Amino acid sequence: MSLLTYTTWTRALSARGYDVLPASHAVPVSLWLRDTQGNRVLHFTARGTRLRLDVFEPTDLTTLLLRAACDCAEHRQAGATGRVVLNPGAVALETHELDGAEVFGWRGHEAALLPLAEAAGFLESLLARLTVQALADTA
Repeated sequence: MSLLTYTTWTRALSARGYDVLPASHAVPVSLWLRDTQGNRVLHFTARGTRLRLDVFEPTDLTTLLLRAACDCAEHRQAGATGRVVLNPGAVALETHELDGAEVFGWRGHEAALLPLAEAAGFLESLLARLTVQALADTA
């Protein structure tokens, strides 16, 4: 039996047609996925007692340039790094949520502490809730 790691999980998602965007991280889980056809962006989070999957248009993403605090010529010439973020005012096309407090009796931050294998399973259950149109766009 092999253990699921963040790398194997994201590789498996990539093999299924989802590009994992650089803003993603494992603890707490926050996955930014773009379908390889560029039709939708998915954001899966595990925070507090909730697991959530939001669906956005690709145009809802932008890059925020991060500069050094000094913003001196040397650092500007070296290049600023960027972070993928949502445009201000972006509204999800769909939101699907699992409330762990209601379903499992969670009372704190259990969602953020889930092992990756469990988080991956919850992502699959939320992906199954996508509308027919969202599935057609991302298939």
